[in-house]
Amino acid sequence: MEVRVLGALALDGGRIPLAGRDRTVMGALTVRLGASLSVDSLASALWGEHRPASWAQVIPGCIMRLRRLIAPARIETTLRGYRLLPEHIEVDAARFELLATRGAEQLELGEPERAAHTFAEALALWQGEPFTELLDWEPAQIASGRLEEVRLGVEELLLDARLQAGEVQEVAASARVRVAEAPLRERRWVALGVAQYRQGRQADALATVRSARGLLAAELGLDPCTELAELERAILRQDPRLLSDHQVFRVASPECPYFGLPPAETGDAERYFGRDQELASALRALDAHGVLLVAGSSGVGKSSFVRAGIGEQFLARGVEVTIVTPGEHPADALRDVGLPAGESLLIVDQCERAFAADDPAETEEFFDLLSRSALCGALVVAIRADRLGDLADHGAFAQLIQSRMLMLTALSPDGLRTVIEKPAEQAGLILEPGLVEILVRDASGRALPLLSHALRQVWSRREGRVLTVDGYRASGEIDGAVAKTAEEVFRALSPDGERLLRDILLRLVDASADGAVTSRRVERRRIAIDAAHAGIVDRLVDARLLTTDEESVQVSHEALALEWPRLREWLADDADGQRIMRHLSSTAAAWDAMGRPDSELYRGSRLATAQQWRDAAGPALTAVERAFLDASAAHRTAGLAAAHMQLQERRMVRRLSWMSAAAASLAILAVSASLFAGFQTVVLHPVAKTSHPVIGAKLV
Repeated sequence: MEVRVLGALALDGGRIPLAGRDRTVMGALTVRLGASLSVDSLASALWGEHRPASWAQVIPGCIMRLRRLIAPARIETTLRGYRLLPEHIEVDAARFELLATRGAEQLELGEPERAAHTFAEALALWQGEPFTELLDWEPAQIASGRLEEVRLGVEELLLDARLQAGEVQEVAASARVRVAEAPLRERRWVALGVAQYRQGRQADALATVRSARGLLAAELGLDPCTELAELERAILRQDPRLLSDHQVFRVASPECPYFGLPPAETGDAERYFGRDQELASALRALDAHGVLLVAGSSGVGKSSFVRAGIGEQFLARGVEVTIVTPGEHPADALRDVGLPAGESLLIVDQCERAFAADDPAETEEFFDLLSRSALCGALVVAIRADRLGDLADHGAFAQLIQSRMLMLTALSPDGLRTVIEKPAEQAGLILEPGLVEILVRDASGRALPLLSHALRQVWSRREGRVLTVDGYRASGEIDGAVAKTAEEVFRALSPDGERLLRDILLRLVDASADGAVTSRRVERRRIAIDAAHAGIVDRLVDARLLTTDEESVQVSHEALALEWPRLREWLADDADGQRIMRHLSSTAAAWDAMGRPDSELYRGSRLATAQQWRDAAGPALTAVERAFLDASAAHRTAGLAAAHMQLQERRMVRRLSWMSAAAASLAILAVSASLFAGFQTVVLHPVAKTSHPVIGAKLV
């Protein structure tokens, strides 16, 4: 069955009649073709915020009628709502995009005539604004806006193809119309100017470029794009390239098209290539189950896949996407997430970091929260394959993701070629013959971020628009590009700066006894502890070795610790010191957050060990860490003083007790002596009469 959405929605060219509400429901299901759409979302598409009292009964009625009309195509009932299955469905928008892609490939292969035919065929499918029945529904607005952008791009590519095919007269006329339709699209002005120049109308071509410059300044307050500015200069110097039929005049983008070590983000989908099949499988699994575990070895591209792949696809559907990465206290990453009511997607990237928490109870709480979050919306979890076995200790989560895993494997040679060539093509770059083959050979079995970083270094050494083999050799190649970049940053620092860089990186990377490396996301205030540290962080970010935001800092990829020998040596030389530092850092932060109670301070051997390490290693500590150690030492000193006082008091009490006992003994001896003396008087003087001072009796 053919479904037309480029204009008023129609089934099989209008041969299948649809009532108004049924048309809207069919349009909404087509926007999310193959994906589950909740009843609540369908209600929003039909009525917005003003739903009738009977809306819950109306939608099943629409679905029932549509099922009868569209057979053998099927609408499937899911746990979340309904899904229009793509089998037996041909959507004109999908064909339009397919033709646009095919035409771009033909143009790149030097077949402008075929490309022009393909582009014209694609534009012929366009019969009006997409999804006109759903103008107020956000997912349809997003899909419509994307298709409109593709259409404008195809119109400009058609001008390029016809220019390359030598159809100068037709392009000069068509380009003037296209400029009038969208005067702020600079590429149209470029095509018009080039066509006029090739007609021998140099003055008109120059006037066209200057008209574009004036319009941009008046409407937007902007200078023209690099391409338009370079065209003006080329006209003035009569650049022979302007007469070449091989390619419309073009300059390379000033932005590097390769990501380097950091992963691609949701806004980078246009530059993300190589995982089409895996992405389609992931989307099907999420639509069916709502939960997906993405696993793979370090460097296989999991973060880019879940962010620029899955995340961007859900954003295009109008679904709110939240991305979190576990930090030192992993449960906090989920506790602070406010998932919206309705459709949403939570992406937990680098889940293996949750196992690095000092307190196992925090890891347990993290996975409990993760299990509960799956009840609120779709859930994607990316984890390193070597930590899959650790999930068995968290029963509820393990049951949740059982049989719902996608294992990302290394890219094939064709996939690697796509990752290398497509971004260069988009940016107007030329790859020197032989470079792609060398890169594909060297990247086989290596981490994708290493390839991307090497390509970024080759781009920085480009010759004009050309990425060269010599530039690749000078970058250190895939095996050495990361180490070369890190070493260049390190060598440019003073001795004090080198020490600060070491302190920073050792806070961000953990190494286990077996050599496994885990990166850590640490609060920025505990890394950029002063202006000197902040300056080093900025240098590392500029080199794309670190990534940072307003709150945290982390290494761009664990490959930095694996590929840079100097950092590996640092990790091996001071493993005990790193354990002390990690414990001190987390304990001091908790002590500060709790109001600095004495009960949380270091005592005994732990305090002695920390002080000995600080005195020997001289690490740069944060203000909180220094205050924590100082308070611990002061508390110990106060405790020793109190203990000394107590000892002195006990000694005094014992001394007083002895003195009292001695005094009593002396008094008794004195009394005894007096009594003895009195009795002697009685015996020697029987006639005397006296009164004894002690016993008060008269003695005769």
